[in-house]
Amino acid sequence: MTRVRICSTAVLLAVSAGAWAGTWDGIEPYPSAVQGEDVSTKTRAQVIAELHEAMRLGLIVNGERDFPVMTPVQMRMIAAAGERAGGHDLAAQGYAASDADDAVVVWGDSRVVRVKIQAEASEANRLGLLSFGEGDPPIATAEQEQQIAAAGRRALDALRVAENVALTAAR
Repeated sequence: MTRVRICSTAVLLAVSAGAWAGTWDGIEPYPSAVQGEDVSTKTRAQVIAELHEAMRLGLIVNGERDFPVMTPVQMRMIAAAGERAGGHDLAAQGYAASDADDAVVVWGDSRVVRVKIQAEASEANRLGLLSFGEGDPPIATAEQEQQIAAAGRRALDALRVAENVALTAAR
């Protein structure tokens, strides 16, 4: 029994001495690739602007709901908000939305955004994709997403036609 205790103590001391020394047989416990940078390159204003943009997009979760999935467009919108708060010129850096529809949503007139959102929401409601309460929300298929986007485009086209008619009547 004494030999077992002495051997186990010797093994324990050998292992702990190697861990105490930092590296053991060429294995580094925390390689530099795992350790993150300690220095932040963002200003306080940029962080606050990105937080407000994420809140505006509904990506901040309170309570027991599932975490929302952030799309690439939303990531660009949040990054652009931080860059604007930092005083950077976004056009010089090549920030642009990937689609014409995205540009309308991000930079467009509030009436245009409102018309597009109302049309898309009514189409989603017509397809039965809006849910209320605690159940799992229905997930749109690719075809349904295309139908929703088409409804938004049709509403924007109708708004542009109405504006053009109003402009030509005023002349």
